Amino acid sequence: MNKILDGLKNLVAGVKVGFPLSLLIGWEGISELVRKHPEYYWIADFKLADIPDVVQHILGKFEEMNLDGAIIHIFTGHRKYDSRLDLIGVAGMSHPEAKLIRENFVKLLEMADLLDTWGIVVGATRPEMIREARRRLPRVKIFSPGVGFQGAKPGSALKAGADFEIVGRSILRSEDPVKAAEEIVSAQRGVIHGHESR
Repeated sequence: MNKILDGLKNLVAGVKVGFPLSLLIGWEGISELVRKHPEYYWIADFKLADIPDVVQHILGKFEEMNLDGAIIHIFTGHRKYDSRLDLIGVAGMSHPEAKLIRENFVKLLEMADLLDTWGIVVGATRPEMIREARRRLPRVKIFSPGVGFQGAKPGSALKAGADFEIVGRSILRSEDPVKAAEEIVSAQRGVIHGHESR
């Protein structure tokens, strides 16, 4: 992981850590990565979905680890959390089995608004949902997973209105992670600067 992070210093804005990495290297391993690479924006992707007191406690632990943001499920209620972390609520998911979440998408957007979350997750495989989220919540940051491995092309979520694309597996599972990251960033910059390849 350190080798990949070192190789991507000029390309990556943030790093998302979740259960796979924490099971592999443990909490201390994650804390060490954050300490060694303060130049990245670190997101705790554990999609927290518990009673508010438990979620509040876990967010406090993430703060102690110097993480920057945390992804939470917002279907559990509209209590606001006292946290310095940027909270990112799940409003949509990229995998096809997320039927219940898709069916309640508008309600989840309303919940994100009530919670005043800094960001939301909306899958890159659903550009129509990204456009709707952008229309309803113009100031909220939109994070879009599903680029690459689940079929969305790099830059497509940005084009639909997302602020960030989540591309982890496309990089980590590549034989040449740095080259994969460069190709993804090139496609994203093409969309941002209006000269995407056809």
